[in-house]
This record gives sequence, structure tokens and C-alpha cells, in this order.
Amino acid sequence: MTGHELVAFARGKLGTPYVYGMKGEVLTQKTYDRLRILFGPLVWESDAAKIGQVCVDCSGLISWGTGILRNSQGYHDTADAVFPIATIGQAPIGAAVWRKGHIGIYIGGGKYIAADGSAYGVRIGAVAGSGFTHWFRLKDIAYERKEDEMVTKETIFKVLDKIFKDTGISYSILDKSIILSNRKENINVGLENKKINGTVFDAKGEPIIGANVRVKGSTLGTITDLDGVFSLDVPENAILEVSYIGYESQTVHVADKTQFSFILKEDTEVLEDVVVIGYGSVKKSNLTGAVASVKMEEVPQTATTEVSNLLIGRVPGLSIRQNSAAPDGDYKMVIRGSASTNAENIPLYVIDGFPGGDINAVNPNDIESIEVLKDASSTSIYGARAANGVILVTTKRGKQGKVNINFKANASFQTMANPYDMMDAKEYMQMSNDFFIEDWKYNNKIYPYGNVDPNTVTSKPKIAFTDDQLKNARNVTDWFDEVTRTGIINNESLSINGGSDNSRYLLSLGHFGQKGVVYNSGSEKFMGRLSMEVDLAKWLTTGMSVSGTQISNDKLVSASSDSQAGVISDALLYPKYLSIFDDEGKYLINPDHPNHANPVSWKEITNETITNRYLINNFWNVTLTKELVFRMSWGVNSSFARTNQYYPKTMLTGYEANSKAYTKELRKNDYLLDATLTYTKDLFKGHTLKVMAGYAYQKFIEEYIEAGNSDFLTDAFGVNNLNAGGDLTKTVGSSKTVTKYLSYFGRINYDISDKYLFTFTLRADGSDRFGKDNRFGFFPSGAFAWRVIEEEFMKRQSVLSNLKLRLSIGQTGNAEIGGNTYGYYGTGYNYVFGNAVVNGVAEKQLANRKLKWETTTEWNVGLDFGFFNNRLTGSFEYFNKIVSDLLDKRNVGSYYPVSEVADNLGETQSSGVELQLSSVNIRTKDFQWSTDLNLSSYKDRWRKRNPYTILSVYNTTTDPLHVKWGYVSDGIIQIGENVPHMSDAAPGSIKIKDLNGWLKDANGDYILDKDGRKQLSGESDGMIDDADKVIICRETPDLSFGIGNTLNYKNWDLSFFFYGEIGRELYNNTRSQFLKAERFRYSDNVPTDARDRWSSTNPEGKYPSGLYTKYYNDTDFWVEPADFVRLKNITLGYTFPKKAFGGIFSNARLFVDAQNLFCITNYTGADPETDNSYSSYPNQRTFSFGIDLTF
Repeated sequence: MTGHELVAFARGKLGTPYVYGMKGEVLTQKTYDRLRILFGPLVWESDAAKIGQVCVDCSGLISWGTGILRNSQGYHDTADAVFPIATIGQAPIGAAVWRKGHIGIYIGGGKYIAADGSAYGVRIGAVAGSGFTHWFRLKDIAYERKEDEMVTKETIFKVLDKIFKDTGISYSILDKSIILSNRKENINVGLENKKINGTVFDAKGEPIIGANVRVKGSTLGTITDLDGVFSLDVPENAILEVSYIGYESQTVHVADKTQFSFILKEDTEVLEDVVVIGYGSVKKSNLTGAVASVKMEEVPQTATTEVSNLLIGRVPGLSIRQNSAAPDGDYKMVIRGSASTNAENIPLYVIDGFPGGDINAVNPNDIESIEVLKDASSTSIYGARAANGVILVTTKRGKQGKVNINFKANASFQTMANPYDMMDAKEYMQMSNDFFIEDWKYNNKIYPYGNVDPNTVTSKPKIAFTDDQLKNARNVTDWFDEVTRTGIINNESLSINGGSDNSRYLLSLGHFGQKGVVYNSGSEKFMGRLSMEVDLAKWLTTGMSVSGTQISNDKLVSASSDSQAGVISDALLYPKYLSIFDDEGKYLINPDHPNHANPVSWKEITNETITNRYLINNFWNVTLTKELVFRMSWGVNSSFARTNQYYPKTMLTGYEANSKAYTKELRKNDYLLDATLTYTKDLFKGHTLKVMAGYAYQKFIEEYIEAGNSDFLTDAFGVNNLNAGGDLTKTVGSSKTVTKYLSYFGRINYDISDKYLFTFTLRADGSDRFGKDNRFGFFPSGAFAWRVIEEEFMKRQSVLSNLKLRLSIGQTGNAEIGGNTYGYYGTGYNYVFGNAVVNGVAEKQLANRKLKWETTTEWNVGLDFGFFNNRLTGSFEYFNKIVSDLLDKRNVGSYYPVSEVADNLGETQSSGVELQLSSVNIRTKDFQWSTDLNLSSYKDRWRKRNPYTILSVYNTTTDPLHVKWGYVSDGIIQIGENVPHMSDAAPGSIKIKDLNGWLKDANGDYILDKDGRKQLSGESDGMIDDADKVIICRETPDLSFGIGNTLNYKNWDLSFFFYGEIGRELYNNTRSQFLKAERFRYSDNVPTDARDRWSSTNPEGKYPSGLYTKYYNDTDFWVEPADFVRLKNITLGYTFPKKAFGGIFSNARLFVDAQNLFCITNYTGADPETDNSYSSYPNQRTFSFGIDLTF
């Protein structure tokens, strides 16, 4: 190439954006993340806005033209001679102008062309005043012609003819591209050039824009257009080479072919994932800890705005269970077990660097990625709040370029997946009469309950319903139908982003509305977010994000037992022969169970919570030197929730209180200030040091106020005139708490040749929750990773494409004790003094100056692997963690005004394994199929018990956690069956096994252990007592799993995701409560399961009669295995070709989605996940249709 050729090439690239490290290829998100890690502050945060564009740096512009890769210093060092810039007039066209760290191309006339930095891109400038210090001839450029070409007012063809006259260079013009080639290279004796055409696609079948297509060994080439199409004249014996940044190059012999199709595979070295970690990011290959990353673009956006719901089953080690299927139902998220027995087990959520907040208040459409930090090495940077793991949420940012508008919308309807099946009127009436006959026999010891002659009994069985009532029985009201409906969901979101060279912005708006399948249940969310970033200077960037959410929840009144009232429980209890209204038009009350409201009357109440949240976050990024970066951020996370409840006179609760109103407000403000200083240095060849030190201060303020009243004259004002109620029925309360954290932290990363990786972390946390003796806690960690795949002995094999071993150990803390440990006094202890009542004060909490942080010590072994060019990838983890100094309470002497004090008591242990696999099963031009699988298993148990706790005889010091203890059942006692250890039990009762007895001496006295406790004999003793209790219910599964499949065929996509649990057990509370004998005594309806209740006329019944209640509840009879496999969602979508709709949309997709289509389970209750309380909210199937449009 000559100097003129190089200048002509560079002129054709004027305006190309600058990104450090780029060589003239399209910048992708993965490439940007990789460059940020490799070059730190040299790659500006604002450069993210250039993603999707062809970018170049100063040396890359020359490399792009010449095909020879060097940096600016490399060009300088290979020059034959270097001249002062003062002699630039002697420089030939195409010479290099240079200063340390920067290089350009001399174009004559005292001007140069160069990629001049992120703020300018490729531009022309004057050498004078540019800062260039030298010029030199580039080693690989021919400078035959030294005179300056001055061409004006000529056609492009004349200009090119004049420039390349006598140079041996030919040119061709394709659209707006000028293709240069060496005439000598293109002369093929005896061969003629021919025209070839082709397309270049990625693995998903999408066209690659701007791919380089060239004849190997020459400069003849072109690039693909917007449809991935290219056309080129080549010799018949040419070898065609196709390349694109982030993909593996391909070569092919042209031979006699004229049509080509290329599918480029991703280059895993270039497109390596970058994972966000605490206060930074790192290449996935260089991770030393256990971190799972979820890219939200890979998660089907279903009919929900709950991020927790979208993550269910997708991360090994992250257990998510929905506490209720109601629209306002929350989720319990646990990472690697729940080993803290009294403090919280909730992970720490960090949203855009702000610790704390509600993950479900973030619009899923605003989220870029979610990282789950699981081991102590990953979490210890958050110290005292990270014992339960950390979940990092990174939201999307604006990008430089034209305005991009995205609109998404879907509409859904819901039906109950497994509705309750209650007895109809006539069958219930007959069953009720039968029950009272059975009850009469039992009470009077008539066969089979005794030998009393029924003729000698003077009483008669109760006749609940006469023959006429039975004859005319009909279902007057289906109560469950009256309080349920088809659920409706609508979800819309709009985002706008764009930016200039030095500023980026993103605005998003969202709305979600849901009417639940049960009346008076629903949710509505309005979400908004504005994010802006500005490069004030090359060394200074600032940004701010403001997000706000308003959530309105209509909440059901739910019953936790049959003694409480609630809409679902009352709908199940009311028999179908009752009508909704009585003769006076009032809601009819079941006369035999008058403390339960008419189910339909629950529609009259108000029970609404409105929560307003906003999060403001501002950061300043200062590049002090090439190696040193300072970052400071501050923010406010605020929420204000108000709950209003009103029970009018028209329904039972309001009628009994002459209307009842209640309101409460909860305000939370969380203030954060943190700063970090990061130093990155290549010490010597292959050795990189990165040191980060930081400071954080966080303050939490919580204010609460409540007020209530009853005895209102009218219902017209609801909760808005509490003073209008009775004078003696008013209630009021308020409180305020303030908590502060002060933290210092640091991390050292040492990297040897990307092969041996070391990480060390230390955090010191101080909290005013503890006394001054233990106010600060220190939490260290260390980790090592060995990338075995980089060893020389691995280069000779082709099966393994990745292999990395990880080891880590560290400590984290837990301070969630629900308050502080200071001693204080409280009011409310009134006493009479003289003739007056005096408001007394008494000690309310004892101080414990020695109370300290609950500490989790964890070690982790991990293995990352990949096979067959990463067609199969995965990771395996084994962890073991010990929670010591458990935050608990111990009793104090009876002479104290308070009965207990906080203390550190006991130890627990969690251990488990996790496995994650991803495979690309099929990958062709038109069809791709990939699968993701994750498995996890853990066990929680005691290591040391609270020494102040008196254990039951069946307990040990190392019992598992999350279990229930009780008696083992052995079916139903049958007629004539003799059960010696249950001599008072009647036929139809639950039969209990006599498993164990007490160790006694020859005199029958108990033989006690060294602690004075009774000891088990290991043999039955003819009695049922504590000696016979064992673990009857294990509430955590042995195995959790998730498996997803994604299939793409041309423009169609199909994805479906299953998840489930094995080994978990569940107490069927609803069945045990609704099959009690009391149901008939109160004229309550019963489920159709009651057909299988045992009676003297139905001795084959599998459920107890309920007449003998001694061991009815405290047994495993109602415990069932709750294994399940659920189809969480299946989504079918179609993406229209880019040319559809006349080019209005850059992306247009339609999709249909179904959630919870079926659940395979051995649990016979309503649902193995959400049936965790009495009369639970029914789970739903959801069917959706949606659109996704980008302008």
C-alpha cells in the first residue's frame, strides 16, 4: 500500500467513532465490556452509546487500512528514522505524525487525519498546535510519490484516476465504498475474474452488517450491507476470507461457485461475558467466586412485573417460593439455605450500586442483568449485610446515537389452575345427617364404638335436614363462583434512549394492571425511570438516575385457621343451600356458624395499600491517571406506604363494630454515600494488579403511625373521618427508628497471565445496633482460581474448551435482629396513685454490651468447564458454611421487669452442591436449539444449640433445621382392631405407632443422662408420648431444578421452561381443617374428599372420622410428599423481517405466552408451592398475547 492509498482509505472513514482498542469493526456490548476490563478508564463510559457502530482508535485506523496490527508505540519503534515535527513539510503523503500515546496520518498541506479521541472520532486537523512531536515513514507503506496531490472541482473518478496514476493500484466503487486493490496481485495468468455473491449470518440466523469479505493474500475485498449481502469480482482460484469482530473467521476456495452463505460462530475469546461484582466488574473467565449471571434479554417477559417471579428456577442455589398466589403475594428468596434461626435469611439487594431496596419495584424491562453472588468471596465486599448472599441488579443505560424507541405491550387472562371442589347441597345434607347418626353412636358407645344397646339409649340422633329438605335440595349459591372471576392483566412499557458524543439518556415508562381471580384482589403499578450520563471532560463523567414506582394493592382478608374469617375460607365454609340475601335484602349469615361473614359481603370492604417508592442515584467518575480512577456516588431510596381498611355495617365485621376503620402509614428513607479509588497496573509481563479501596455511609430512618376507630354513624366517609367514630374506641400508635452503618472496604486482584487469579477482600462494618464493645465487625475473604485450559499441556487436546478450578473462603455478617440492643424504658405501665391513674415507666429492654454480629464462615470449591468449542458449558459448586454467634434470646431471672435479653447463642451449618449446564444442541443457518439446566441441593442443621434452651427428649444438638416433629401414623383403626397403646381410641381414629420408650432400671425408675434428661430405650413401651415423636415433615427439598429450552427457526422462536422440587413435604392444612367433625356441627360445607371419611357404614374410608381428636393434628397423617414439576411458561414468537412495514420498525415481534399450564405432582392439595396456609389463594393459569416494537 502506498501513502496515497492510506490517505484515501482514511478519508473514507471520516466521522467513524473512536473507541480505544477498536480496529474498524462493529462494537458489541460484549466487546465494550471486555475493553472496559482490559483498558479501564481509556475506554469511556460514554463509549457504550457507540455499541452497534463501526469504531476505531488512532493506531487502529492505520491497522484497518494496512491489515498490520500495531499500536502507536509499535509503529514508532519499527520506523527506520524519526524526524522532528518541525520538518513536517518534508514528509510524504501518508507519513505518520506521532506523539507518545497518539498517532495520525499526514495528508499534506500541514494537515493530518486521525481517530482523535472519543469526543471527536476520525477527523482532519492541523498539525500545528496538535501536540504531535515527530513524524516518520510507516514501515509497511510505499512512498513512491512525495508531491502533494491537489485536486479540486473534479469528479470522483477523475480524482481517483489522478491519485492512482502510475501507482499500480486499481479501484472500484460499490455503493458508497471505494475498493482498492494492487493490480499486480489481481493479475492471474490464464484466469478471468468472475462475480460472486453471498450472505453472512450469525448463529441465530441474523444478517451480519459490516462483515469483511476479502480475497486472502490481496487487498481485494468489500463489506456486507444491511442485509448481510456482499458482491465481489474475484479470480477463480481465489481463497475467500470472511471476518467480523467477535466471531471466528472463515475461509473457503471459490473454485466454480458463484453463490455463498456463511454462518459465523462467536469467538468465545473476544465475546467473553463480563460479570458485575460488588463495586466493579470482571471477565467471566477471571471470576474467582461463585457468581451466577442472568441476562434479562434471555428471560421471556411474561405477564408479571415481579422480578422474583421471572427468576424462579433459573439460578442454582437461589430458592424462590411464592408465599401466596394472590396478586400482592410476596416471594421468599433464599440463597444457599436458611441457616440463621432468628435473624433474617433474606439476601441483600443492590440496585445500580445502591444496597437495599425492593427488587420487585424495578421494571423488568429496565434491567440489563442480574448477578447472584453466592459464596463468601463474592459477598464479603458487602460485609455485615451479606451473610445471606447478594443479588446485584444492573439497569439499562442510554446509548450514543439516534433516538431509539421501544414499545412493549401484552394482555392476559387468568383462570384458576386447580379450584377447590366443595360438596353440593343435597350430598352435603345427606352426609350431615349421616354424621350426626355416627356422632350419636360414638357418644353413646353404640357399636362399633362400644356394646351399648341402642334401644336403651333415650336420646335420638340430631336430624340436621328433614326428608322434605333433602327431597327439595338444590344448589342455591355456588359461593366460590360468587367471589371469583376471570383474572385480567394488562402490561405496557415504553423506553426512549439516545445520545450525542458526550451525553446519553434513557427514559422508560411502564404500567401493569391486574384484577385477581378473587374479587377484591388486584394490583396496579406505574413505573418510571430517567437515566442520564454526561462526559464533562475526557477525565470526568457524571450520571444520575431517578426511578419511581407507585403500587396499589387490593388485599384480601385471609384466614390462617378455621377460627378466623376470610373471603376464601368463608366461601369454602358456606354450604350451597344458603342464599346470598335474606328476606330483608341483607346478607344472609349462616345461623349455625354466625361468626363467619357471608362470603359475598367481603366485596363491600376496603383493604388497600398504596406504596410510593423512588430511588435517586448520582455518580461521579474521575480518571486521575491512566491507572487511577476515583468514583463517588450518593443516593436516596425512599418509600411511603399507606394502608386503609374499612368494614361497613353491611358486612358482619362492620356490623358487629358498627363500622370499623383503620389506617396506617409507614415511611422509610435510606441515604447512601460511598466512594471508591481503583488502581490498575501491569507490573510486568503477564502480571496485573488491581487494588480497590472504598468507604460507605448509610443511614436508615423508619417512621410509623397508625390510627383506628369504630362506632360510626355512617359509612359515607370511610377512613377519612376517624374522629366521627366513638370516643372510647379510638386507637393510635406511632414509632420511629434510626439505624446507621459506617463501612471501610477493599479488594486486591492479582492476575498472572490470565491463568492464576487471586482475590483478597476485607470489609469493616460498624453499626449502631450493637453496643460499643462490638460495634465494628471485620469480614475477610480470599479466593484463588486456576484456568487450567491456559496451560500448555491443554493445547494439544480439542475436547475441552474451558476448564477452571476455583477455591474460596471468607466471612460475612448478619445484623438483622429487628431493632437494636440498647437498654431502654417504656411507658404504658399505668398504676393508681391516690385517686388518679398515673402513666408509669418501666424497663422494657435489657442491654447486652457484648452482643456481636452473627458471623457466617463459608468455603467453596467450584469447577467451570466447557466441551467441544463450548457447545456444552457448565459449572459445579460445593459449599459449606457455618453460622456462629447466632442472634437469639435467653431468659433472665424472674426478678427483672423483662424476661429475656439478646445474646449470641449456638451454631448452624449449611452445605450443598450446585450444577449448571448449558448446551447448544443444534446450530444451523435456519435452526438453533439450546438447553439450560440447573440443579441444587442443600441441607441446614444445628451444630451447637442455645445452651439456655431445654431440648425435648426427641431433639439432639445436631438436628436438621426446617422440620416438624410429631407422631408416625399407621392408617385408620378398624372395627374390632385392638391397639394396646391407644386403648381409649375408637374405630375411625388415626392409628399412631408406638416407636420408642424410656430407659428404666429394674425398679421402673428413669435412668437419666449426665444432664438430668430422660433417655430413650429404643423399644416400644405400650404408651404414646414424647418418646415416640420423630421428624414427620421436611420443609426443604432434597433437590431443586430448572430446565429451559429455546428453539429458533428462521424468524420464529419457541421457548419453554420447567422447574420443580423433589424431597419436600407439606402439611395439608386445608384438608385437615375441612375434614374435622366440627364442620358438620357448625353446618359448614366440606370438600368432596369427605366422601372418603371413615364411618361405620364406610369402613374403607381413608380419612379419619374426626370423632376422636387426641392425635388428629400432631401426626404425619396429613403430611404429604410435595414433589412437583411445573411448566412455568411456554412462549411462541415471530419476529418480522427488518424490511417489513416499510422499514418503520427496526424490530417487530409478536408473541403468545402461557404460564403454569400444568403441574405434575404427588401432592393432593391445591398446589404444592402456594398451598402453605389454611384456604390459600388459588394458583392460576395465565394466557398472554403481546407485541414488541422498536422504532
